[in-house]
Amino acid sequence: MIEINFCSEQKQTASVSLPDASISITVGWFTLRRSGMALLSSFNEDRPVTYFRGYPIYCATILTISYAVGVLATFFAQALGAWDTIVSLLAFEYPHSILSGQIWQIFTYSFVDVPNFFSIIGLLFLYVSAVEIEKYIGKARFLTLYGVIVLIPVVSLSAVGMIINASMPFYGQTQVMIGLFIAFCTLYPGVQWGGFLTAKWVAIASLVLSSAIDLSSSSPFRWISLGELWLISGFSFGYIRFLQRGGQLPSFHLPLRRRPKLRVVQKPKSRSRPSAAAPDGNETVEIDHLLDKISRHGLNSLTSQERAALERARAKLLEKDQR
Repeated sequence: MIEINFCSEQKQTASVSLPDASISITVGWFTLRRSGMALLSSFNEDRPVTYFRGYPIYCATILTISYAVGVLATFFAQALGAWDTIVSLLAFEYPHSILSGQIWQIFTYSFVDVPNFFSIIGLLFLYVSAVEIEKYIGKARFLTLYGVIVLIPVVSLSAVGMIINASMPFYGQTQVMIGLFIAFCTLYPGVQWGGFLTAKWVAIASLVLSSAIDLSSSSPFRWISLGELWLISGFSFGYIRFLQRGGQLPSFHLPLRRRPKLRVVQKPKSRSRPSAAAPDGNETVEIDHLLDKISRHGLNSLTSQERAALERARAKLLEKDQR
């Protein structure tokens, strides 16, 4: 059982069940007023992308599932002897990926990973950290964080490849997991792992251990890997701190469609139509005569025909008023 406790004044509990492990996660939102930090997500951005049988599905959930599929695909490719094929199809290699038009390898390289114990544990921590980050900073900010983490190795390897004129194939999800884990620990530095270690010290220990592994490697590109590690970690830490201090990312609006020009058009004058209910000139004269007769001799002086004419005129006037 792996238990992660988020200690704060307000708590929200969630649980995830796996076949071989039970993970109880108590998510707490820290009181950031005392440190002067403020990080707000819009109402629409911190909501899930969709729901599946009542369970919220975030962008981080989709990414974790995609990485799990990538690990399985890599495993079957190795078992079927198609390792070279999947690497040449999905892994990033400067300058082949760019000059040959295989631009998708800029993003697909992180989905190729050799399945082992650490990759499975990495998927677990990826899900826990990525979902909590997305809940806190929103979809747009989370996808920005993820995109920059993915692009840092591509840019650094391309720059080094141009300088030393060497081809360096690159794949793996380690950099993505480390970057998101550092961002998570920056958001929740007081989270306790195992009941005695806080996330801050776990992050520091992970950086030290990963740096020691890179330095002890016999690869001639170990310094490049070490530089990528610290670049990604530094960006993740700085990005979260930037948002916590109220920083706003610039918004870009691409003119995908031309907006129609607005024109002021004068409203056409409606032609006055004679109302069918309005009495004509002869009827008006007749009504005036009847009213004059009533004023002189009284209502009883009207004949039945005159009473009917007066009633018709009254009905027409009422109809006109209703319109």
